[in-house]
Amino acid sequence: MKNSATLRPRLIVAGAAKAIDYYTQVFGAEEVERHTEPSGKIAHAELVIDGARMTLKDEDVTDRAPTPAAGSSVLLMLDVEDVDGVAERMVAAGGTVVFPVADSGYGRVGRLADPFGHVWMISQRAEEQEAADLEALTDLQTPWCIHVVSTLRIADHMAGGVTAIDDLAAAAGCDADALNHVLGHLVTKGVFEEVEPGRFALNEAARQLLDSSPFLDLDGIGGRLAYAWGTLPTYVRTGGPGYQELFGRPFWEDLAAHPDIGASFDALMGPAGHGTPDPEFEITGGWDPVQTVVDVGGGTGAMLAEILRTQPAIRGTLVDLPGTVARAAETFQAAGVADRVTTLGQSFFDPLPAGADLYLLNKVLNDWPDRETSAILRRCAEAARPNGRVVIIGGVSPDDEPRRLMVEMVLVGGRSNTLAEFRELARGAGLEVDAVRRQSTGRFVVECRPS
Repeated sequence: MKNSATLRPRLIVAGAAKAIDYYTQVFGAEEVERHTEPSGKIAHAELVIDGARMTLKDEDVTDRAPTPAAGSSVLLMLDVEDVDGVAERMVAAGGTVVFPVADSGYGRVGRLADPFGHVWMISQRAEEQEAADLEALTDLQTPWCIHVVSTLRIADHMAGGVTAIDDLAAAAGCDADALNHVLGHLVTKGVFEEVEPGRFALNEAARQLLDSSPFLDLDGIGGRLAYAWGTLPTYVRTGGPGYQELFGRPFWEDLAAHPDIGASFDALMGPAGHGTPDPEFEITGGWDPVQTVVDVGGGTGAMLAEILRTQPAIRGTLVDLPGTVARAAETFQAAGVADRVTTLGQSFFDPLPAGADLYLLNKVLNDWPDRETSAILRRCAEAARPNGRVVIIGGVSPDDEPRRLMVEMVLVGGRSNTLAEFRELARGAGLEVDAVRRQSTGRFVVECRPS
């Protein structure tokens, strides 16, 4: 009888002992065999990952390990029970994201490189995922109750010692019986505790409302975002936003007409809303040659401030609408970079300051349809000529990345283009894509040069 063939991967790595530790930590691999040379190098080791076998060895003059720059021509495919958890462990232990974990027709799939140059496609089959609970997914009652108690600052009142329902209603200026029903519903969902009938207390979930209330407040930007989802049918039917139908003006004009809401939007988009920006994104040739940066549509300057703080030789210019840049001074003062910043209150559809080394579009293009995106890119190309570059973060995705609905699509008809689509837009605006890279953080960064 003919024996069945056996095929298993044999990985060549620089540092096999460390690789074994890595695979044990992130995949739960079990080491079943190891042979070590007198030099200490591992000549052969065998691991088992959930029944699947693989071998590895240290590199030598004959067998060379892949380099991080060149990578490996082999893609290792591994089905796991918790793809998100495995991806988190891979990154925490030194791996990098090639393609983030996302849903696909197969299930949830991601692609990551380990620290030794080998690339893994990790996946979780659809049948292994929990079935969607449509009743829970279509529950509108709970989100609106959260918005209402946030608007009424109920968590803040409780933190101040007000716990009885009548006292809470008096402090919030609302109906006690109605508030009792709302809080009673949230208790069943794990938000707040009812310590005795008609007396409530904060729990861990409810304490989160102490920090997030301004962004859930229906009287501020939280209300605009919440109500805007009711215009989703318009977006789906037309591809354009229905925001003006509800609020009487397009989104950006509405913020300009209501400075208080505009300020809460800036807070949401700045460190208060998304945490301190990470300025250390990689660019071709590194940061040393860069002397000047123009942050186009940079809001109140959170990203630019961090770039200047970590790159003390660079000077920056912030370009955004007058009301927005007027609120940027505090950001730059806090970062200690105010003496190296110029602010310019204008539309980025108008001519931009010329001659800078780098023009940054960070989470800008995803807020605009293609026509406006082309106009923004054209202004950047004009200003960057002849030797500058334009760096785009957000609004461009790999060609094979699944499409996802984002709130900016509903608010402003924003669009995220595939790389192939973006190349055509950029070329029409006078730019050529010069470099594309997936950062270790998972961000997709595109660099362009004037054509």
